[in-house]
Amino acid sequence: MTNNHHTSRHHGGGGREDCWTESETETLIESWGDRYLQLNRGNLRQKDWKDVADAVNANRDLSKVPRTDVQCKNRIDTLKKKYKLEKSKTTPSKWPFFTRLGDLIGTGGSVTRKKINTPKTAVVSVTVKSGSNPNPDVKGVVYSGGSDDESVGRMESLDDSDGMMAYKELARAIVRFGEVYERMENLKQEEMVKLEKQRMEFTRELEFQRLNMFMETQVELEKMKNNKKKKKNKRSSATGSLSTGKKPQR
Repeated sequence: MTNNHHTSRHHGGGGREDCWTESETETLIESWGDRYLQLNRGNLRQKDWKDVADAVNANRDLSKVPRTDVQCKNRIDTLKKKYKLEKSKTTPSKWPFFTRLGDLIGTGGSVTRKKINTPKTAVVSVTVKSGSNPNPDVKGVVYSGGSDDESVGRMESLDDSDGMMAYKELARAIVRFGEVYERMENLKQEEMVKLEKQRMEFTRELEFQRLNMFMETQVELEKMKNNKKKKKNKRSSATGSLSTGKKPQR
């Protein structure tokens, strides 16, 4: 019996070094709650969690290992699950943090909606922890910080996978946009090359026509000069024959 109890207490990984005192938990809830409300009940950033951990460690026994931001986040997730369990009971809750957590997450904020999508295994492990077990055939499953942390870890792994999927979708969208942009740029370059070729053809044709017109003008000018020379020669010969015809008469 002692062996089983010892195993269940260490089932969450890390043994009971993660056991939180009531004072630590109260400080954690207040520090997290302030930032949670400042963010309009949104998710805390990593810097916020580090500030929460600093606030918890400021009131912590110096002989103990300081809390990390990851431990604080896991503890808050565990407290949220505990609150939901206490709220589902028919009798009034005697849990000391029930009222404070009800003020923060009791209205069904974004974090509460997120927990609805948790896997059935995580919900069962938390539900069975109640003092009045509805199924007496279920044995060896008790409520403890370790089992809760396991469920939270599974939920966090699912959240992380969802986040990775979102990043992958974003990356694929960026790649698709880059491909479309590249195709548009290639079409633009091809169109510019075509326009340049057309411009060069038009310029060459225009230059060719100008050269033809110049040559034709030169030919016409030469013809006109030749005609003038011919007319001049005819006049000269006519004048010469007249002058030679008068000399014998004298």
